[in-house]
Amino acid sequence: MELEDDVLTCLFTSDFKLLVAEEDYGIGVETGGILYLPRARELRSVLPHVLNGCTVNGGSAYTGILSEGFTEYGPQFKVVELRPMYSVLQSDSFAVACKCRQMLHWNIHSRYCPRCGVETNLLAENAKKCPKCGFEIYPNLSPAVIVRITRGEEVFLVRAKNFRSNHYGLVAGFIEAGESIESAVYREVREETGLEISNLRYYGSQPWPFPSGLMLGFTAEYKGGQIKLQEEELVTAGFFGRDNLPPLPDKMSIARRLIDEWVEAKK
Repeated sequence: MELEDDVLTCLFTSDFKLLVAEEDYGIGVETGGILYLPRARELRSVLPHVLNGCTVNGGSAYTGILSEGFTEYGPQFKVVELRPMYSVLQSDSFAVACKCRQMLHWNIHSRYCPRCGVETNLLAENAKKCPKCGFEIYPNLSPAVIVRITRGEEVFLVRAKNFRSNHYGLVAGFIEAGESIESAVYREVREETGLEISNLRYYGSQPWPFPSGLMLGFTAEYKGGQIKLQEEELVTAGFFGRDNLPPLPDKMSIARRLIDEWVEAKK
């Protein structure tokens, strides 16, 4: 595939780490220059070593997997985890990288028809079709709900077993088949904490391409019940005031936006 020079190029290693370029490599501060997504013209020697390549956003971006063990991309490039790049890359570049990661994951895992096993054909950036049985495949999303629960001047925070650090976040969980979004919020809160909530309101959403999530945020008020944790999911939980908050999630997350909004509302 021949790419135009200005196409944003989001290449990943086999473990989905992102290849970024460093501006003013070797000059300036000790940590190097500014990190950014390279253009196709900067990676001409690397592109032949890309697998599962596909275009994104109408061809304005390109993504793919670097061949296993390939590291000859030059000293001006470095491989990084995507999530920490939220505060490093420009916001539009980070959004493109996230979409590329999600589309690449879909492209890899939709190579063969799930009905008859024949290799699929690409119809469009976000559509494939089996040439044998006609089955069509589109990028899948795994929607999940997340809710900020308040009780007077306190907010309910939890620490889940799958958190990578010791921070606290909000009650969250995936929507089950045949379930409405609202019902999922009530169920997750009840199952994981034993609490009942009221005044449920939609807040906003956030794509979460790790690998294909969509977070749907809500706010609610404590209605009643005693805290009884689902131990398979949560380590601890409780109500916290603004002056005694525990470590919080990264600012890139919708959980942190929900918490920060509550904190700022009192100022």
